[in-house]
Amino acid sequence: MNLWAWHNRNPYYENAFQVLDVDPTADRATTRSRIAARRKRISYDAKRFPLFGEVLSVARVNAAEEQLATPRTRIAAELLTHRPEAEGEDLADLLELLELSRSLSETTDSTEPHAPGAPAEGFRIEHHVLPTLLPNPAAKPGTEEPTA
Repeated sequence: MNLWAWHNRNPYYENAFQVLDVDPTADRATTRSRIAARRKRISYDAKRFPLFGEVLSVARVNAAEEQLATPRTRIAAELLTHRPEAEGEDLADLLELLELSRSLSETTDSTEPHAPGAPAEGFRIEHHVLPTLLPNPAAKPGTEEPTA
């Protein structure tokens, strides 16, 4: 089964975490309380709380809960979850790297044309430094060590 295959709609919309309004890193107690809250909202007025333009049903909430019950299906749901966008210090660091990248591209664009494959004069990338500039992709959000 291809997790990312489209079956009449975007697979990211079918994500159990989004249906249940639960963060993938939430503990079991939080997950259970969010599921109960979602069911309660549906019982009051399901049309008032649509998800991506679709009215949720109790059956869809139950299916999402079952999907999080087994490790195999939970991992599949986690694979369809986007990492939250950078905030605070991470965002400032990313903006600084973006500005640096733009200034470097302007510098190389304004230089004289050079032979294909040859580096622009005065422009050098130190590849051994790159891993220290980027966050560890395997680390949980918010647990990365400062890079500066």
